[in-house]
Amino acid sequence: VIKVIDFEKELFIIAEIGGNHEGDFDYAKKLLLDAAESGANAVKFQTYRASKIVSKVENEDRWKHFQKFELTDEQFIELAKLAKENNIMFMSSVWDLESLELLDPYIEVHKIGSGDVTNYPMLEAIAKKDKPMVISTAMSTMEDIKETVAFIESVNPRLVKEKQVILLHCVAMYGDPKDEYTNLLAIKTMQENFDLPIGYSDHTNGIYAAELAFGMGIKTLEIHFTDDKTREFRDHYISITKEEMKELVEKAKRAPTILGTGEKKPVEAIETKQRIWEFRRALYFKEDAAAGTVVTKENITS
Repeated sequence: VIKVIDFEKELFIIAEIGGNHEGDFDYAKKLLLDAAESGANAVKFQTYRASKIVSKVENEDRWKHFQKFELTDEQFIELAKLAKENNIMFMSSVWDLESLELLDPYIEVHKIGSGDVTNYPMLEAIAKKDKPMVISTAMSTMEDIKETVAFIESVNPRLVKEKQVILLHCVAMYGDPKDEYTNLLAIKTMQENFDLPIGYSDHTNGIYAAELAFGMGIKTLEIHFTDDKTREFRDHYISITKEEMKELVEKAKRAPTILGTGEKKPVEAIETKQRIWEFRRALYFKEDAAAGTVVTKENITS
């Protein structure tokens, strides 16, 4: 039975380790345990093989980078088991079909990175797994996103009908995070254009943008996670620490209560009829007036 998450009501915060482990398995485990202690709902990695995503002939430096950051199949499976032991959901963006088959048994919710919004073979394979799909949309136009959703619906209508496809507003600010790029109001635009849950994938510094996103009513957040923002790999700069995640989780939990229902009316528990009577003005004569006096604004006060 496929687990169904109510992404419109349930808080779902993903601690995105991604490549922040830099190919060090022990460091990957340490970051996973930090994420488990932080209160995040899920921890996410990226699973790839350099030879399957970059041409060594075309760009050897880029190929070497991805090769350096690889973890083995066995290590990913061990991470998945470690996550389960520590009560945090294991996730990983799989970048090739072989990795999908390897890790699908350990994944409850599939994450599709922005680079794969138009990777239809991968989208099809994941949609056929019949599990919730969280899709980042950096570098995408509205038309791109609509085509992607339509394609997923053609492969597995249930996912769209039951709102098990979640779209994340995202801007790929790797290496250059600026407030003016963030454009959180795009969340509102996406909410108006899709009958699906809309969330946010953060690439800014700190937690402020994420706080604002929760203030806009999102429930699903992906945010990069580290224990040291000063490390050389650029993703650490746009990551948050365990302490920041704890603060963010607490604020995210408060947000729905503070946002309320949206209906404008007195809050009966505290704005009682008696209190309203006490707060509102009443009219009084400024001076004695005989019966039959025509009352004007000049002889009354509030």
